[in-house]
Amino acid sequence: MPNRTAPRPLHFAVLPFADFGHVAPSLGVARELLARGHRVTYVVDERFAALVEEAGARAVTYTSARGDFYRAADPTPALLAEEGYALLVDTVRTVYPTALTALAEDTPDAVLYDFENVAAGRVAARVLDALSVQLSPSHAANETFSLRAQMWDRDDPVMAEGARVLIDFMGDNGIGLEEMGRYGTEWDEHNLVFLPRDFQIEGDTFDDRFAFVGPMVTEAAPGRWTPPADGRRTALVSLGTESGDRRDFFRTCAAAFDPAAWHVVMTLGHGADRARLEPLPEHVEVHEWLPHPAVLPHADVLVCHAGMGSLMEALYFGTPVVAIPRAHELRLSGRRLEECGVGRTVSRSELDAPLLARTVTGLLDDPATPGSLRRMRAAVHAAGGAHRAADTLEGWAAAHRRRDTAGPAGPAGLSGAA
Repeated sequence: MPNRTAPRPLHFAVLPFADFGHVAPSLGVARELLARGHRVTYVVDERFAALVEEAGARAVTYTSARGDFYRAADPTPALLAEEGYALLVDTVRTVYPTALTALAEDTPDAVLYDFENVAAGRVAARVLDALSVQLSPSHAANETFSLRAQMWDRDDPVMAEGARVLIDFMGDNGIGLEEMGRYGTEWDEHNLVFLPRDFQIEGDTFDDRFAFVGPMVTEAAPGRWTPPADGRRTALVSLGTESGDRRDFFRTCAAAFDPAAWHVVMTLGHGADRARLEPLPEHVEVHEWLPHPAVLPHADVLVCHAGMGSLMEALYFGTPVVAIPRAHELRLSGRRLEECGVGRTVSRSELDAPLLARTVTGLLDDPATPGSLRRMRAAVHAAGGAHRAADTLEGWAAAHRRRDTAGPAGPAGLSGAA
């Protein structure tokens, strides 16, 4: 039975970034909270409303400016900065007012957000007098490790303009300069991280502000996918749900695996045009999308872009990974795979079929790989998943509620001045 630490039902609001890899990791804990009798409201891009509602939560929708930003095969820092600025503006002009309108008469006990929605999430929590909790679908940040600090360029005019937008937004909502330091940090006082501490970069430097609960993997129903019965190995190849057409990448992967020894399952991403890959070799099976947990229990290797959702699913099942990352964050995750002994990384610029074939063979033939996979799989499962995440959120939110009952009740002020 769930460990019910809350005296009565709680209301959780979730403000995820408009990307499948940010929405999906939170759905497992949402289901667990709902099963315990709590309420969950998502303020979410309309594309993901069905996912949220299938989990049983309420979906309040908006239309994100995100569009097809990340279609570029290898986005440059300048492109990422421009896209990041547009999305930052979107969070304060679209996400924040949508959240406030939806939640003003139904105030949550906690507002859960990820860093890409940091301004909308933290200010909404303050105005609604709710607990703020940062969700980390990838590597968390603290005083020791910060991905964004590595990417920050104070001389970049786009980044400087983004900082000005944040300062103006917080000032407009009653947060003075003396408080902006806390609101501008990359972590909250309460942080839920969807990976095990063992995979977190500099994981031993993170204190009890961070709960490393691991991924919320939902295992596929038996029969969703059946491996070949002829004894060949299985390779799963994917660039995630939204990667679209990468014709040369998938053709290279098809050529890397010997048809006599391998069966290759490819998921192309939603909206991909399978016809552009034709003709396909007989040993290659193609889907627009197939849930990875349907294949990974039978797979000998995953070839992917190093998105954290794909990595966590693979490590949950103990499947080794060959990563072909296309951005700085993904390259860090690929490096972490190698440090943990559970994968290899191939540079996208150097990728060809012979190199990929050698890399897969080297990973699978390394005598240290099985032991490393067993240790990491154990760490993923021991992190606690949805059950521990819900326990943690119940405890944090109930403590915040008890604090509020000792003082003035109700929102801090919905007009913007907090």
